[in-house]
Amino acid sequence: MKKLAIGIFVAAFAAIGIAGPAMAAPAESDVTGVVTENQVAVAGATVTVLCNGHTEVDMTDNFGSYLVHFVSADCPFGSTVKVTAVKNGKSGVSSGTVQGVTTKLNLAIVNVSIPEYGFIGTLIAGGAGIGLIAYMRRRQQGQFGL
Repeated sequence: MKKLAIGIFVAAFAAIGIAGPAMAAPAESDVTGVVTENQVAVAGATVTVLCNGHTEVDMTDNFGSYLVHFVSADCPFGSTVKVTAVKNGKSGVSSGTVQGVTTKLNLAIVNVSIPEYGFIGTLIAGGAGIGLIAYMRRRQQGQFGL
């Protein structure tokens, strides 16, 4: 009777061992981090993670944390990961390399839409260009006595 119980016990473990690998979930690569603005956690930001042509999306929790899962075949060790976070017209980007099972990439979001600086820069560049042309013409006229 004892031998029968041991035999059943061994057979059960053997069956689990044989079926176990076939039923196991594929290995994963996790990308996680915290999104901040002015060093304060940002809740509700949309986070997009791109790895090896595959994209996963998450939303930050109340602590600014996000977590996405990739099948290891889609995001293997050594791959470059790009993380983008967006909320209320503010965004941030970070990138890094997959370090193993879990890769941590924190990032900050900022207000990237500043159109008035583009207009001011255009005015300054245009004024400097016109001023340089005027200066060069005066200099040429002075050299030739015109």
